[in-house]
Order: sequence, then structure tokens, then C-alpha cells
Amino acid sequence: MRSAQEIAGLLQELADRVVFAQEGQWKSRAYSEAARRIADGSVDLSRPTALEDAPGIGVKIGGKIRRMLEGELPASLVRLRADQPPELSALLRLPGVGPSTARKLWAEGIGRVGELEAKLRAGTPLPGISPSQRTHLLRAFSERRLGVPLPELMAASAALMRSLRGVQPAGALRRLDPTVKDPQWFAPGSADNRRAWLEMQPFALPSGFTLGPKCLRFVEESVLGAALLAATGPAAFLEELQRALERRGLRMTPQGIFEGGTLVPCATEEEVFRGAGMEAVPPTLRGLDPARRAAAPRTVQGDLHTHSTWSDGAESIATMAAAAVARGYSYLAVTDHSQGLKVANGLTPERYRAQRQEIRDVQRSLPEGFRLLQGCEVDIHSDGSLDLPDDLLSELDVVIASVHGQFDQGVEEATMRLVRAIRHPLVTAIGHPGARKLGLRPPIAADWGRVFAAAREAGTALELNASPRRLDLDYRWLGDAGAQGLRFLIDTDAHSVEELGYMPLGIAQAQKAGVAAKDILNAGPVEDVLRRPARR
Repeated sequence: MRSAQEIAGLLQELADRVVFAQEGQWKSRAYSEAARRIADGSVDLSRPTALEDAPGIGVKIGGKIRRMLEGELPASLVRLRADQPPELSALLRLPGVGPSTARKLWAEGIGRVGELEAKLRAGTPLPGISPSQRTHLLRAFSERRLGVPLPELMAASAALMRSLRGVQPAGALRRLDPTVKDPQWFAPGSADNRRAWLEMQPFALPSGFTLGPKCLRFVEESVLGAALLAATGPAAFLEELQRALERRGLRMTPQGIFEGGTLVPCATEEEVFRGAGMEAVPPTLRGLDPARRAAAPRTVQGDLHTHSTWSDGAESIATMAAAAVARGYSYLAVTDHSQGLKVANGLTPERYRAQRQEIRDVQRSLPEGFRLLQGCEVDIHSDGSLDLPDDLLSELDVVIASVHGQFDQGVEEATMRLVRAIRHPLVTAIGHPGARKLGLRPPIAADWGRVFAAAREAGTALELNASPRRLDLDYRWLGDAGAQGLRFLIDTDAHSVEELGYMPLGIAQAQKAGVAAKDILNAGPVEDVLRRPARR
């Protein structure tokens, strides 16, 4: 039987091919919704006879899924594949490539991502691709060369865990690096696991990345913990662990942990740490020395960058606030977009002032001690000025200033754009400072050393955005000592209750950067957030 990941992929491919064939947006949306529900586990594929009654499925799609589970491909998919680009879904995930552009490219014989990249790099004029779009696509292809984006690998991990017993991510993926060149998973080498893995081949991701058979390594279950530690590293941490083991008469090799010549079973990493007499160290902290590990953040007290239905969020302010209370937070800031971002239904000053009354009304229904803050995510214009007047900004609790356009500026322009916003006396933090989208759009070309120096001088915080498609700031930009003297926020940029759950990813990036908890404003009480930094 096909796995849930395969079924979801086939349904999404159907959605894309239906749009390409201009056979109806409603039909495409139905396939996409079914794919989403299967991918996130909302639909139980172990009960095929109940599929028609599952939310978001229905009789026709349920029948197709039942046949796909039995190994049959929908006749409509076979028909559409014969006349359409072989990598249509991957093409449609590229920036600016919609169905219309894809049809024009297919008329020129371009149906694969690699073919499009080759033509663009050769400078070949292509229908439907403007000069600016060519630039965006080439930047996206350069971004893809950094590796597979973490959110896609997290989805791949979820698919593997549904199909294989005991599978675990390893290496850079286990350390939650934003992009991973050679993703790897380990799993016990049972016959069932090996059979399930063969059935998942080829293991293709929606964006066009294909993971080869060697990305999954089968190991004996008794040494899985040691194998994961050895593969995840980094080297300095493994040396620290080795010294701790040796003090107890143990040694670690690629084959496992040994006491003398006897193999010591270590099915989990925790067993290895116990053998070494160490507290278990999370993978994201293994690149730090013990002192910096002790100072690293483990949690936050609130989320200061979220959106509601007032702009482009999916939930009401009351719903977002209730979800924050349920998460144990002490405060939440609603920071809807400003007026310049029309695609996100950005707010004018008048609408922010109208929103304030709703925030006050919701506050009265919340538990005592919880603070619901009003903020904004204000656009930074290309010259560094802000999209809202100072009199409005001064009325808000939190001001997140972010870049949402004009991404192609040169180094000097991009740097001064951020520096001017950083120096604005009413800005709390710079949101997702690089304005990147992993695998789709590289960061703006700023001189980060100068940006960080300006933030240190001004006291303006920099956001570590936890949204998996952003993970921005990138911890690697800070370097070994780059976090010193800086202040940070860790936020989810949540547009729904579900996205509030991204916070651990942001905390992980802060840990990897060596940022201390004392330097994260929202790791402390709300007073730390509301206390405006003195500007020099």
C-alpha cells in the first residue's frame, strides 16, 4: 500500500495539473485540501471505507484515494501527465511561476526545474519571464544550492515516521539547521522498515528536491543512540563526550560504545549520556561550550509578532489570545501589517485605533496577569523610512519593523535601509531582518556587521523569526561573537493558532547562535518588552 506521504503528493500533483489544464479552480482546491488533511494526519487512511465521510474528502476523492492505496493511479492523473510538464508541481513552487507562465514554458519544451535553470543561466529569452522575474528565479536557484530547506525536511521526517518504526533525523537535520545539503535519517534495520522504505522510492519533495535511497541508513537498534550522536556531532562536542566516557572506562567508536572489548547497548542518545555521567544535551546546543549551554534560552514568556483577521491572519484576536494563554504565556502582542502591504490587508492609522478597542475588550475576558499588547508590523520603505506616522507608532506597545519588498537593493542601500529603521526611536525590533524565504528567496544583501553594530548602539532588538520558511536571522550570520551586546526577540510571526507552535524552532536557532537568555526580551517579563531602550 502507498504511504500517506505518497497519497498526499499524488493529490497535490492532481491539484496542480488540473489548474494547468484549466479544468476548474474549485476542483484543484478540493484536491489540495484533501492532500493537506492527509499530510497532517487528519485523515485515517487505515479505514478506507470511511474516507468519504472524512472532513475535506468526499465521495469522489475518497474513491480515488482508496484506489491509490491499492496501487492504482487515477485515470485523470495518468491522462494529464501524458500532456503536461513532468515536474509541473516543482515548477509551480518557484517564485513567480504560476500556471500561465508554466504553460508558456511548456510550449518551449521546458518541463523540468533543471531545464529552466539551465536556460536562465545561459541568458536564453523565455516567454512569460520578465527581466526582474529572471533575477528572482536565479536568486532562488542560488538559494536552493545551499541545501534542502528545513520545513520540507520536517515534513519528510513526519512522512517517514508514519511509515517506518523508530526513524530519527541525524546530522545537520537533527541540529535543525535552516538548510541541509545531505539530509540523513537513521532507523532500525527491520524487514518491515526496509520494505516500507523501498515502497517510498523515489522520495520526492513538492519543491522538486528528490532524496535518494542513501539518505536513510539502517543500523542495529541496540546501537542507534551512539550512531545518532556520532553522525550529528559536531566534532568538538564529540570530543567532550568521548572524554567523559573515557573517565568511566568507556570508548565511543562508529560501531557503538565499548567497555573493553564488549559492546554496550545504547539504543537511545540518553543511554549514552547516562553512561558518560552527563546531562543530556539537545542537538541544537551541542555546538556550544558548557558555559554558553547553561546560559542558553529554554523558553519564552510571550510571543511579540502575531497576526489576526484584521490583516492577513486566519484567526480573531480573541482566538489567538486564548491560544497564547493555553500555551502558558504571560503576554501576546497582536502586530498586524501596516497600510503599505495591501496584499496583506494592511491597517491604516485609523484602523489601528479602531482595533485598540477590540484588544481592550478581549483583555477583559483574559485571566488576571495576562497582558494582550497592541503592536504593528510596519513596513520599512526602500529608503529606511517607516510606513506609519510617529504619532501612531508612539501609541503602540510593540513596533516590529520589517522589509517586505524591494529585495534586490545593493549592499549599501540594503544596509542603510536597515540601519535607518534600527535607529528610529520607536522601533522595538527588526522583524525577520534578512527578509528571506528558505529555498525561494535569499536574504537581502546587507552588510550584517554594520547592521549588528547599529543595533548594539541603538539598543534595538533583532528578531529570530521562528516561522520554518524564514528562520531569520540566520544563526550563522552572527559568527562566534556576533551575538554579544545585541538584544533579540524570538517570535513565531504566527498567522494562525497552529503557527504559534513554531516557537521551539526559534528557540533552537537562538541556542545555535549562542544567544543568552538574558539577551532575549521576551524570555523575561512583559516589563522588559515595554521598557523602551534609551537611544543614543
